[in-house]
Amino acid sequence: LSGNAIVGGLLSSAASAGTNAFSAGPSAGTTNQGDYAVATGYLAGNDTQGSNSVAVGAGAGRTTQGGSAVAVGNNAGQTSQGNYAVASGYLAGNDTQGTSAVAVGIRAGKTTQGISATAIGDSAGQTTQGAYSVATGYAAGQTTQGDASVAVGYATGQTTQGNYAVAAGRLAGQISQGISAVAVGNSAGKTTQGTSAVAVGVSAGQDTQGGSAVAVGNSAGQTTQGAYSV
Repeated sequence: LSGNAIVGGLLSSAASAGTNAFSAGPSAGTTNQGDYAVATGYLAGNDTQGSNSVAVGAGAGRTTQGGSAVAVGNNAGQTSQGNYAVASGYLAGNDTQGTSAVAVGIRAGKTTQGISATAIGDSAGQTTQGAYSVATGYAAGQTTQGDASVAVGYATGQTTQGNYAVAAGRLAGQISQGISAVAVGNSAGKTTQGTSAVAVGVSAGQDTQGGSAVAVGNSAGQTTQGAYSV
């Protein structure tokens, strides 16, 4: 143990706790706990916890938690949490959370959250959230959200949202939203919105909007709008 480390609980900081590190709970901060790190809960910060990081909850920051990272909640930031990343909620940022990423909510940013990505809400950005992307709302950007894309609202951009796409409003751009597409409004661009397409209004471009098409107004271009059409 290094100087001023504080330990408590079976196997807490049993090996190599850093300076001014703190651990409490069975197997918390057991191996290679960094300086000024905090691990509280069963298996929290168990193996290789970075300096100045915080892990609170069973399995939080369990394996390879980066420096200055924060994991709060059972199994939050459990495996390979990046430097400066934040995970709060059950299974938030659970596996491979990128540097400076933020995941708040149950299963938010759960698996492979990209660098500087943000996921807020239950199941937001849950699986393969791209770098610099934003998902806010229940199941927003849930599966395969592209780099630098934005999904705001219930189930927006839920499945396969393209890079640089924007979806705002309940179910907007929900399934297969194309690269650089924009969908604003309840169910706008809901299913298969083409690359660089724009849909603004309730149910605008709702189903199969072609690439570079534009639909503005409630139910405008609602079904099978052709490419480049307005």
